[in-house]
Amino acid sequence: MSVALQQVVVGVLVIACSLFAAWRLATVRLRLRALEALGACPGLSGARWLVRLRERTRAQELRACGGCSGGATLGADARPNRTPGALRR
Repeated sequence: MSVALQQVVVGVLVIACSLFAAWRLATVRLRLRALEALGACPGLSGARWLVRLRERTRAQELRACGGCSGGATLGADARPNRTPGALRR
């Protein structure tokens, strides 16, 4: 294997790993923006893998912290910074 081919293979692997790490560390909102930008490209607008990835990302958005309906409601006497079994001062 020639040195130039090895450098190309290593470069492709480094770029692919960097993109994967950035994708995994990105927020769901940023992922959806990236998918919308990819969907605007003429050749990728109808790609099956892009549609499936967008659906999976939207499902993750519903499970994320911002996708819930506000969580459990607090009782009349409950305060968010107090432990339920703690003694009163």
